[in-house]
Amino acid sequence: MNEENSVGKINKLAFWPAVIALVAFVIAGIVNTQAVGNAMTKILSVIANYFGAYINILSLVFLILAAVIIIGKYGDVIIGGKDAKPDYSMPTWCAMSICSGIGTGLLFWAIGEPIFHYMQTPTAIGQAQTRTAGIFAVAQAMWDWSFIQYAMYAVCGAAFAILCFNKGKSLSISSIVECVTNKKIPWLNTIVTCLVIFCLMGATANSMGVGLMQIGAGLETVFGIAQSPIVWILIAAFVSTIFILSCVSGIGKGLKIISSICMYFFIFLLIFVFVFGNTPFIGKITSEAIGFIIDHWGTQTMLMNAMAPKDTWFSEWSVMYWNSFIMYAPIIGMFLARMGKGRTVRTFMLVQVLVPSIFCIIWIGIFGGQTIFLQTSGTLDVWNAVQTSGMQATVFQILGSLPGSKIITVLFLCTITLSFCTLADPMASVASTLSVDGLSADDEPPKKQKVLVGIILAAVACTLVISGGTTAIKGMINLNGLLQSIVMILCAVAFFKSGKKQDNEHVD
Repeated sequence: MNEENSVGKINKLAFWPAVIALVAFVIAGIVNTQAVGNAMTKILSVIANYFGAYINILSLVFLILAAVIIIGKYGDVIIGGKDAKPDYSMPTWCAMSICSGIGTGLLFWAIGEPIFHYMQTPTAIGQAQTRTAGIFAVAQAMWDWSFIQYAMYAVCGAAFAILCFNKGKSLSISSIVECVTNKKIPWLNTIVTCLVIFCLMGATANSMGVGLMQIGAGLETVFGIAQSPIVWILIAAFVSTIFILSCVSGIGKGLKIISSICMYFFIFLLIFVFVFGNTPFIGKITSEAIGFIIDHWGTQTMLMNAMAPKDTWFSEWSVMYWNSFIMYAPIIGMFLARMGKGRTVRTFMLVQVLVPSIFCIIWIGIFGGQTIFLQTSGTLDVWNAVQTSGMQATVFQILGSLPGSKIITVLFLCTITLSFCTLADPMASVASTLSVDGLSADDEPPKKQKVLVGIILAAVACTLVISGGTTAIKGMINLNGLLQSIVMILCAVAFFKSGKKQDNEHVD
């Protein structure tokens, strides 16, 4: 069967309106960057103050739901039925799970976030620039990048996996909506799918834009190439070519290879910084930060500004993080579902939640710990560097404090590039999948659709960087995250509803 017959037709009513709306928003941001940015900042403040509690509670609920699925009878169900066989080995599966959900964000904020929390500690924690502030800074960064987000992704992924592999439904948002409502509602499916595509492409383009700035800062640090629109365009063209080729080759080829290579870089960088950084300090603050999480994980999830109205920390960090993860959850869940066939739901949940969470905690402990050491020891005034040079350039100044700084900076730059691709590849794949009607979890979208989506994402990302429109997109992400929370809740309902109808199948 040829590709056109096996994958269905492009859903033009869902895809093109989403693309047009995104382009219109970007153009508005370019024409009047300040006005759009101010409007989005205002929206962010309103969402945080009026819906922040809802976002926090929902995040905690999904963490609890993940635990319930792992412990309860639903975990016994085999994705794809008792005769299904896994498509990927455990090491390959773990590598793809780690890389597809991280992107460039962890590389950037594992170093950047702790210094912000240390210098601008929330009122509820106490005074900034103290020992408590330092431990909190590393612990909060660990918590922000670990269990909450991966619990969201895993619950949504489990819903798509059961519906697609066990119930024979298409890999689409419409399958979730139909499962919950027990009927087909074409217009509602189209609207929800259009919204999800819009959210996905806007968020991915913003993340790619940040990645372009990071790579540009790295090239300037290592090779003295000044950042400019031409440089960003060339970077976008180079990186986009890699991730589009990877995406077109399919999940079992391109992403599998890139993720495996990326993991080697990750592991090398972890070992290098741990050994050649201040190892005793890193070990101590990492262990104390983990202890802080064990004692305060509820507070870290729900922290706001009750009785401290002037404190805006929660709106700039925790609520914004949970909102962005909520926005990504159904999307990444769709992608992760494709790797679950032949595994029990319990194994799927454990791998998707524990493996990347543990990796992120270790990574932040090492890189964040070294950053706090540099600041508190006076070796490098990290905070001053952030204020004067920006976070992108400061990351490379921190790496420059280590032995063999040129080599480690080049390796870090390569890792950012590969991580950029491991984010863009699955996101382009999911956007393409959403754009096509009737795909199963084993089907790949048409190659021409993947290429088209990849080009659009790269063009929007590059435009955002050149025009300075990333702030506006960030505000849009938070608004869309609030809307996407409805889709995430539908995913949870669909999982428990469809899981009830499955026979309990155990692995011997």
